[in-house]
Amino acid sequence: MTDGDDQGPPESPRQRPAGAGGQHGGPPAAGDQGHGSPAAAEAGPAGEPGPLLTDLASLRRQARTARHAYGFPLVLFGLLSCGAAPLYVAAAAPPPASGAFTAGSGPILLGGTPFGTGSFYIGWYWTVALVGGYLLTLLWYRRHAGRAGVWTPARGYLITGVVLTVLALAIPPLTHWLPGLGMLWLPFGDVWIRGTLAFLIIAIGLWVLARAERSRVLAIIALVYTGAALLSSLYNVENIVFRLGWNPRGTFAWQLTVLPNVLLPAAILLIAGCAAFLVQRTRKAAA
Repeated sequence: MTDGDDQGPPESPRQRPAGAGGQHGGPPAAGDQGHGSPAAAEAGPAGEPGPLLTDLASLRRQARTARHAYGFPLVLFGLLSCGAAPLYVAAAAPPPASGAFTAGSGPILLGGTPFGTGSFYIGWYWTVALVGGYLLTLLWYRRHAGRAGVWTPARGYLITGVVLTVLALAIPPLTHWLPGLGMLWLPFGDVWIRGTLAFLIIAIGLWVLARAERSRVLAIIALVYTGAALLSSLYNVENIVFRLGWNPRGTFAWQLTVLPNVLLPAAILLIAGCAAFLVQRTRKAAA
């Protein structure tokens, strides 16, 4: 056999081991670095979800804070409550010497006890004050939305307040034609007999507004105010003042004893509203 017969077939390129500088074992090219690897993609600035989620949550908090504008309705209804105080004092005047009472023809549920002329003015005052206050609040939120660029759905707040006010006006007269309606309001005389039903209507509106604002602070304010409104509707708050040492003397002094039932809810609204305005102004200054 010749030497050519002893030599095997030429070695196939596929059987050659990859060297240090081979195509498969060498370091990747400069243009391939950082591509094709999920870990490398996640490690990059554009692939990190943590900062993006943090920024998104921060923007949401800023939007909610900018949307809060409940200081205005709190102060507004606090001032309207204080404005009604003289009417309550006048309604507490003693009856004429003859002892005759005249049945009031005004809004009974909003005016309180249906005797005398004082409740007549209280009822119509709250009718105008509630409807006007809710309309002004809606206009305030529209104005605030134009400034802050964030809209608060306050229409439900307006609808709730106006509907409750209309029901308080309409139910007593309708009872003459539909006697069954008396079961809706006559058994609950302790709630409206003092003429403080308007405070409960304001409280319900605050709960609706707190939901629209998504504000826990406003929900706490609504809770405190609801407690004060119920206390003023179900109890003579002047008894607490008497225990503190107030000893009224004279007819007019006794008329003033109705003021604690009115001024307690009003004070809560005014204090909370002023605090809300102060906090909002401080945040704007810090920004």
